[in-house]
Amino acid sequence: MNLIVLSALDTSSRDTGLEHLRRHHPDAIFLRYDFVDGNRLVRHVFGSATAERAEAVLEHPCIGCATKFEILPTIRRLAPQDSETTMVLGLPSTWHSASVLQMLETQLEPLDLQISSIALALDPAELENQMWDRHTLWESGFNAMEHDARTAGEFFFTELMQADTLIPVEGLEAQLLEDAAGPRRAGGIRYEAGLGLARQMAPHAQICVHEGELGSFHPAAARQRTSAGHLPRTPLDASSAPIRLHAERPLHPERFRQALPSLAESCTCIRGVLWVASALSERVAIGGAGPRIWMENTGAWHSHIAVSELLLYGSEHEASQIETVFEQCQVTEEELKGLFNSANHEGGEWHES
Repeated sequence: MNLIVLSALDTSSRDTGLEHLRRHHPDAIFLRYDFVDGNRLVRHVFGSATAERAEAVLEHPCIGCATKFEILPTIRRLAPQDSETTMVLGLPSTWHSASVLQMLETQLEPLDLQISSIALALDPAELENQMWDRHTLWESGFNAMEHDARTAGEFFFTELMQADTLIPVEGLEAQLLEDAAGPRRAGGIRYEAGLGLARQMAPHAQICVHEGELGSFHPAAARQRTSAGHLPRTPLDASSAPIRLHAERPLHPERFRQALPSLAESCTCIRGVLWVASALSERVAIGGAGPRIWMENTGAWHSHIAVSELLLYGSEHEASQIETVFEQCQVTEEELKGLFNSANHEGGEWHES
């Protein structure tokens, strides 16, 4: 049996995505979950299986408990012996598919059930605004987990890399308030611009519209794409490619710190790796989603070539202008000579001469 997992930022996009998948797989079993106030996980079963609606109260409001005690047992119960059957699992809004897959993958083998696709339903017309939203997912009303400090941008930062299929959907507000030719409806100017941004940020993913094909899930490829510091391939068409910054010399830590706000300004998303003079042996990953930027020490460079490289998505900068700013962050030839001198570089720490 094949399992398709669908994630989304909001329930409206998730439900529209499920209807899209139902047109693709009219004989599939559909399993949809919603996490609501009171630590309640609500289950809906429909499609080719007997319709169900039930809820479970979880002791801990976490994905692990929900998967272990509710989602996995339900999949086991509903899974038919027919290997040709498809089951579609619609996750609660804002849940990362990878968090569920970590628990499901080893448990599904005895059921002869394989994950065929990881899909993400999103409203292209709202993608850029959601990437820039400063509020947490709970503050924005996307989920009922008060202590979830993630933003919508951070959700998309990870999920766009995890998913092998993107399902663009019209937002509920656009459907209710705009006519068919509106800018946020399918084919409208905002919708198409957002779809272009989604393609840019997830170049590996299959865009599934109308009767288009779904992508295929490959665990090793998904793990690589979501690893800290991974740099996705960029399209050959320069007009639709992110700005790529490259530095072969280490970055001066203070100059880079001062330049980072200018580099990140107007960037919808940032992905990259840094080689910093104050930690020459360490590979530092950098990520950014709208107003939030974070860094992570991923350990020694090992088989990686020590270099700094950034991808800036949605930037309004002129490439040449921002390349100059980044180039000035590198250590100079004089600083580079002193950098490897034991008098100036002891224990991996930067020492100004």
